[in-house]
This record gives sequence, C-alpha cells and structure tokens, in this order.
Amino acid sequence: MAKKKKAGMTMLAWIMLAVMAVGLVLSVVGIFTDWITTKGEAIIVSTESSKTLQDLYDSQADRREIDEDYSIKYFDITYTCAWITLIATAAAFGCFLVGGLLKMKLLKTIGMIAGVLAVVAGILAAVFTALMGKEMSGDLFGVASATTTLAAGCYLTMIGGIVGGAGAVISGAKK
Repeated sequence: MAKKKKAGMTMLAWIMLAVMAVGLVLSVVGIFTDWITTKGEAIIVSTESSKTLQDLYDSQADRREIDEDYSIKYFDITYTCAWITLIATAAAFGCFLVGGLLKMKLLKTIGMIAGVLAVVAGILAAVFTALMGKEMSGDLFGVASATTTLAAGCYLTMIGGIVGGAGAVISGAKK
C-alpha cells in the first residue's frame, strides 16, 4: 500500500513559524529603538542620553566628513551585523513559510541556513556594540566620566535573531 501524503504543514511547523515571526518582530523593533545609552557624570551634574542605530549612522557619516580616523570604532561591523540579523530572520521566516506551504525542501534548507546566520549575527551585533561602548566610554581624572552601554534596541535585535534563528533551526532539523 502506498503511504498517504500529509497535507499542509505540521503543528510543530506552525508553532516554529510563529516563533520565527516573534523573532522577526523583535528584530524590527530593536533596529528602530534606542541602541546605546550614555550616562555622563561631572562633579555634581549627571546626564543620560540614548541613540538609535540611525543616529549613530548619521554621526558616523558626519565624523567621516571631518576625518576618516575620527570615525566611531566598531560601528561599521555593529551596523552590518544588526542589519544582517534582521534580514536573515526575515529570510528564515519567509523561506519556511513559502517552503512549508509549497513543500519545497530547498527553501526550508535555505531558511535553516538563514536561521543560523541570524543567531550568529545577533550575538555579534551585541558583542561589537559592547566593544563600541567601551571605546566611547571614558574618564577625565575622576572629575568627569561617561559610560556607554547597550540599550533595549540592541538586546531586542539580539534576542529576535536568536529566537527567530532557533525557530528556523528547530523546524529545519525536525524530520
């Protein structure tokens, strides 16, 4: 007797697709919210400011107009990893959605590769942002100091890449 072919996607595939959608939403929200927070203190004055990835991009462009050596260290790789995270999460989601509905194993394989890329790029975006923050932080003889740390946007993008990528890998690894 011939085996009966399953119609459509399995329940696990739908759940993992929902997980990938959550990861995609987190990545999108993270890209457009505050990326870093800078806290400054001077004798009796304390300030705090936040910058989005777009603010940093504009600042980087302005700095490069003045002098190439004056650019923000680690920003270019941070910016690239952040956008790769978003694009790879979206690709994983799209490939699994279309691949699952049309039963195309190639798209599911591509989605799984995109999922791995999303996880790696999300983690690297956070690591390079931390390195960039370390370079932007400083102390002036104990009189004034500035500390730059990761803000919610960086964390959301990293978590979105990990969640979306893990959903793609789990869905792709399932036989």
